[in-house]
Amino acid sequence: MPTGTVVAEGDVASPKGSIHFHYRIVSDGDNTYSAQYSRFTSTVPIPVSVTLLEIPPRVGDGLTFHGVGDHLLGGPTSGAASSVGPIEEGQPSYLKALVTYSSASASDDVPQELGPDKVLAVNTVRWSVPVRQSNVHTVDGGARPNAMGTVSATTAAGAPKHYDVAQGDTTDAVAARFGITVQDLVWLNSDLGTITGAQTLYASTRLNLDPDSL
Repeated sequence: MPTGTVVAEGDVASPKGSIHFHYRIVSDGDNTYSAQYSRFTSTVPIPVSVTLLEIPPRVGDGLTFHGVGDHLLGGPTSGAASSVGPIEEGQPSYLKALVTYSSASASDDVPQELGPDKVLAVNTVRWSVPVRQSNVHTVDGGARPNAMGTVSATTAAGAPKHYDVAQGDTTDAVAARFGITVQDLVWLNSDLGTITGAQTLYASTRLNLDPDSL
């Protein structure tokens, strides 16, 4: 995806109107994204942060964990502020909500509703991630040593879509079974990180084999 492609954008306003900002999520061109925050203003007496979550909480809830792209926006403002935060995720469109929350410390003397990790605003993120163009086409050549797992789903055209890794499977053998390179396998599964050669895969891991699912 070309650098600078906007894949999500919106305006945030907390229910009481004390926090406002605009966000844009853009491609960095290397299978990662950045979140650009602009026109940030806040009158609450604490620092606030944002994070992307798959399951939206409700305003007033307490976060039990910080999601993807966790980023500190700042404290009370005297003018509009801007900042940028990284989103190290190969395909972030499963993240449904941008959550604004309190970054107050436990020692801060603030009302309970502004305490640490209290959710201050929740916004649905609407993604427009273009389908990747690819010349990667997987074909199952059949089970073989170090590639004995199971194709657990196929595409509408009948091509392999998901592969469940078996004990002893290796990257090069799995890639060869499906007629692709190890680099293709990594591209299809960004959470594998950078791998080469005959690296052993974790049994029961589900691999993606469908470029249109990225």
